[in-house]
Amino acid sequence: MASFDVIIKNGTVYDGVSSEPRLLDIGISGKEIKAIDKLSGANAGRIIEADSKFVTPGFVDIQNHSDSYLTLLEIPSQDSLVAQGITTVAVGQCGTSLAPLVSPEALKSIQKWHSLAGANLNWLTFEEYFRALKDYPLGVNVLSLVGHSTMRRGLLRDEVRPATKEEILIMERLLRESLEAGAAGCSLGLVYAHEVDTGQEELLSVAKIIGEHQKLLSVHLRSEGRHVIDAINEVVEFGQVRGAKFKISHFKVRGKQNWPAVEEALAILDRAYQKGVDIFFDVYPYTTSWTVLYTYLPKWAYEGGRQNILQNIKNPATREKILAYLKSSELNLAQVFIATSETNSAFIGKNLAEISANQEISIEQALLNVLAATQAQVIAFDHNLSEDVLEILLKHPLSIVGSDGAGYDYHFSPAHGLIHPRCFGTFPKFLQMVREKKIMTWDAAIRKITSRPAEKLGLHKRGVLKPGNFADIVVFDPYAVGSPASYENPYQEPDGIDYVFVNGKLAYQAHGEQNEQAGEILRI
Repeated sequence: MASFDVIIKNGTVYDGVSSEPRLLDIGISGKEIKAIDKLSGANAGRIIEADSKFVTPGFVDIQNHSDSYLTLLEIPSQDSLVAQGITTVAVGQCGTSLAPLVSPEALKSIQKWHSLAGANLNWLTFEEYFRALKDYPLGVNVLSLVGHSTMRRGLLRDEVRPATKEEILIMERLLRESLEAGAAGCSLGLVYAHEVDTGQEELLSVAKIIGEHQKLLSVHLRSEGRHVIDAINEVVEFGQVRGAKFKISHFKVRGKQNWPAVEEALAILDRAYQKGVDIFFDVYPYTTSWTVLYTYLPKWAYEGGRQNILQNIKNPATREKILAYLKSSELNLAQVFIATSETNSAFIGKNLAEISANQEISIEQALLNVLAATQAQVIAFDHNLSEDVLEILLKHPLSIVGSDGAGYDYHFSPAHGLIHPRCFGTFPKFLQMVREKKIMTWDAAIRKITSRPAEKLGLHKRGVLKPGNFADIVVFDPYAVGSPASYENPYQEPDGIDYVFVNGKLAYQAHGEQNEQAGEILRI
């Protein structure tokens, strides 16, 4: 008689690959799936009845910021991710990672998201970083990209200029060493202050190394608004580099006047894919962005980082130029809502319309005053996305779902400010949309959050349910799955996620006892 640690019985099994589900049992021993069959007569230490429930691979979050918000270190249990069914996260996104740290300035690449106060990192290289993370009680499996801005900032510090040939060579060496240590690829944050001046020679050198190692290059576009087509064309030009996979991070088109551009943008991506470019994008199922506020300024005004931003706001001549740009931008700045600032909490919970009325100034002046009062360290919610465009992106065959969020616990902390609900509800909300809006079949939806991101990241034995693979498994109720997390109160567990297993351990049980933290560091 067969014996297992856990048997999940009578579930509707979507294995992440097949189109048709099957009513089967899953036997787990140790970290692995040992059997997927009718296991009548078998016994186990724990038996889970999954009648009328879907049983799927654990969800793979291909776009995650738990490192740049430092919650990976501060809240390693990553409760808000595990409760969604997420079993693996890819951090090191948008140009920023927690290694390699070639100088103290390298770590400043995260300060647009999180204050560096109290940060105490005892590593320099990616190898040392991965070794250190092994001592953290991780709730999810973690893999990381190399942040291009982290390398660049460590070398150029606060200087605003293109990298020299010597500096490019040093970055190439750092990137190769990090990839050989197991990093899953590299990320670019081309919209941010210390990458906005990055030249094509430097970017192409990164893409070539990623191609040599057949890994992932994840790109935050230079523009998600009026220049989104130019930004996409820039990424597609990297397609000449063979072997690399190219991901556009949290793809969106911001601003109502720019929404029509989505058709042309997707046509460009489709043509590139048909020509053999391995390109795709991730998207989150919300119409509100969580945005670094200084990126609303013209690029020249924030090149070089916070001190330059503050000087340009203070100088009367440059301030007037910025105000003129903002007035001509056609963005609905009034609705921009201040979510987070660790340097000045006075504006949190207010939108720019309220701030401008209180100060009896224009909306544009209010934005600059908020930046000045917060030392340019502020993140905002902006309801600037289209529900129709969102559905088009989710349904597109090149899309994968990613949270673009971070992992938290369920205890409100004023230090965190207002957190985007995507940190608590991305994957259940997506599945709820699948049920209610019929935007795609269940099997197609499950592939977008399991096997496809796993394949793009180069993960082995994850993202697909089959004997011999790691037992990263989700059991959920397709008739109840969803998320009550809101902008006013994101700290809410999802509905319909019943059980989550990470490496064979019960990591989450709805309304259940404290569960095991069994996440591991994954080297690619």
